[in-house]
Amino acid sequence: MDFAQMSDDHSDDRPIAPSTLYKYVVADRIDVLRNANIRFTPPLNTNDIFEVRQTFEMLAGPKMQDLFAVQAEMLDMEETILSAVKDTPLAGMSPDALMKLFKSATGTDLEATLQTTLSTMLNDTIFPAMNSPQAIDRLLTKLGRDLICLSLTERFDSSPMWAHAHNSTGFVIAFNTENSFFRRGDLGERQGLQKIKYFNGKITEVMDDPYAALMSKQKDWAYEREWRLYLTAAQASKTVTVGEEAIHLVDFPSQAVQRVVLGLRASEELESSLKSILADSYSHAQLTRVSADFASASLIETPVA
Repeated sequence: MDFAQMSDDHSDDRPIAPSTLYKYVVADRIDVLRNANIRFTPPLNTNDIFEVRQTFEMLAGPKMQDLFAVQAEMLDMEETILSAVKDTPLAGMSPDALMKLFKSATGTDLEATLQTTLSTMLNDTIFPAMNSPQAIDRLLTKLGRDLICLSLTERFDSSPMWAHAHNSTGFVIAFNTENSFFRRGDLGERQGLQKIKYFNGKITEVMDDPYAALMSKQKDWAYEREWRLYLTAAQASKTVTVGEEAIHLVDFPSQAVQRVVLGLRASEELESSLKSILADSYSHAQLTRVSADFASASLIETPVA
């Protein structure tokens, strides 16, 4: 299964991404901005131990089987027949002549026989194999290993998310999702971002809701309000090995950065370093800082002088 192609094929069903999405970053990772590249992580290596889990009962359920049936009916049978005999003594005969020969020899219609054979093979062999626990596990493991993703969130002012950024000592990168970095297609006509769904349990089959089946997390993670940009590991700009782990880094254009937000407890040293980096490489991007408004129990963003 080509996950990236599946995403493109269902682009009309995809939620529209907000104009700005955010990445929470610990202070030690200031090199993300300094080097203009950011880590994309295989789903198998994220902080959710159930990231790659079976969210569907069947890979090939009734909807996918119906889709296969429609495609089978649309097969060019004449081309299929010619392809089947091309390396045999029957090569060179026309499809019509071959069908007449088959009918005279067997008393049955060749085209109908091929359709029946294909249907039987799908129902008795291919679909059961696709729905086996082993096949589903292989698919999920392959997707979790071969894909890499950048996780972003809808909010820069989430207290639980700031807690992940070393207790508000880090910073947030605000990304402009209209930048070409987040677009797909020859002309950038499609957004590449995928909204994560949050649900527990399983759906019946993948075709019921491909995004829930393949781009979801359990409800415990709903506070993250996550969006993702997926690539294949081969699309990384650079891959470095740390111990036994491959770190996939992807370059991003400076114009993709809209602003940078300092955490409530971010140090003056971090502020100074970010000011310097923004002045050198992101002169269009503003530096701000959040402060706590205890009356409203909210985080307030103000520009850094």
